[in-house]
Amino acid sequence: MEYMYLKYFAEDEDYPIFVQSGQHDGDMPIHYHNDFSELVMVTNGTATHVVDNEKYFIKKGDVFVINNHTSHGYEDPHDFKIYNIMYKTEYLYHSVNDIRKSAGFHALFVIEPYLAKEHNFNSRLTLELSDFEFGNQLISSMLMEYTQKNEGYQTFVQSYFMQLIVFLSRKYNFTEINKKDTIIHFATAISYMENHFKEPLSLQMLASKANISTRHFTRIFYETYETTPMNYVLQLRLQYACHLLKKSKLTIIEIAYESGFNDSNYFARQFKNIYGITPTKYRSDIKLL
Repeated sequence: MEYMYLKYFAEDEDYPIFVQSGQHDGDMPIHYHNDFSELVMVTNGTATHVVDNEKYFIKKGDVFVINNHTSHGYEDPHDFKIYNIMYKTEYLYHSVNDIRKSAGFHALFVIEPYLAKEHNFNSRLTLELSDFEFGNQLISSMLMEYTQKNEGYQTFVQSYFMQLIVFLSRKYNFTEINKKDTIIHFATAISYMENHFKEPLSLQMLASKANISTRHFTRIFYETYETTPMNYVLQLRLQYACHLLKKSKLTIIEIAYESGFNDSNYFARQFKNIYGITPTKYRSDIKLL
């Protein structure tokens, strides 16, 4: 099996995005993404998509993500054309902000690609005609900027990519998913964490929203997000605390409670453990900038 790296495609190894359109007249051999993920939109025709040795029919309008550490390829293409956007996985998650509160974002870009490794892959997002045209135009503009490389093109490309992420996240259709499907419940639990991290949360509560056991929820969460559920909540609270330290005049104790901590001393310890300085020092350093 061939191992692919983003640097094989990108001219600038420091830039985390590569965009291209492709037409497949023959089979594409199975390959393995080593250090990047790939967002694919089928723009014409049909093919058989091979994901980790399972085969699935794909057609015009289908949109899916293949994460790193997953093998895939195409067989039996018929007038098959695609757009594919390759990107550093960590870039995506570190670049988005409010869209992380969307269940559709977590479902399409994080959970569905992970479940493709363990369960049958089946793209849940097929764009209807008007939505397809809008998405097609976004990627076409993105590709033009990437190809022509005029001044400021990287900023333009990233701007179009962020628009595309929000658009696709909004279009992710949960209504057509079987109610027993892991994706809808798991994505709902993650969205709940993003929207309610300032409130008391427990592992049992989150697992219940995902409709699975705490053990299964913790396992899937760790393998998907590379951290534990409660540590994820802690990170959300500390990120919000940083925002308040920068933008508000609240006291450190008030910020601790506003961020979801019921103990200001625990907040201070966790803050220093993650950022290496106390909340007070963090705020004073920000004022000096």
